[in-house]
Amino acid sequence: MMTEKSEIDREFLDEAYRRGSDYLMRYACAPGVFAAVMDTLGYEDDPAVNDVWKAAVGLIGGTGNMAIGTCGAMAGAAMVISYSFGLRKEEPEDMMKMLNVTSVVAEVGKKMQEKYGHIQCQEVQFHLLGKSYRFTNPAAMQEFMTLSSEDPVCKEVAGDIARWTVKKILEHNPHFSKRKQK
Repeated sequence: MMTEKSEIDREFLDEAYRRGSDYLMRYACAPGVFAAVMDTLGYEDDPAVNDVWKAAVGLIGGTGNMAIGTCGAMAGAAMVISYSFGLRKEEPEDMMKMLNVTSVVAEVGKKMQEKYGHIQCQEVQFHLLGKSYRFTNPAAMQEFMTLSSEDPVCKEVAGDIARWTVKKILEHNPHFSKRKQK
């Protein structure tokens, strides 16, 4: 039997997925997932969150579009999970809180590895497409964008990661959501 809470969570998760896949095309991977999760949790108009969003831009395309770093969607997820824990710069000695943050980020990363074979951008691309692109190469970027205009390969990745991230935040930091669960 389904509880009312799990039904509400499913609505949040479905909304996160929709936003994640939609925002990928609007903002790209890292800032898109960050915004999708934060907006799903009720932070659309929060000026501090909108300032933090700016920090996600350089994480696009496996860091600086190099494709050799962490998938931008995963990097955006790591940012928002970290943000949800509220660890402050003045408390770096709180090692347990830091370990909690990293273990929740790793839970999302493990789900990504299970479904997409890796958390590194070029490896995820290879898993999905059988090849990978270095986005710093204009010809490769153009080829990827042309391919993605037909059927954006990363839309599902961004949607899944946004969904998994909202789920983990609701499990570990339910108070972080500004939207009330019924």
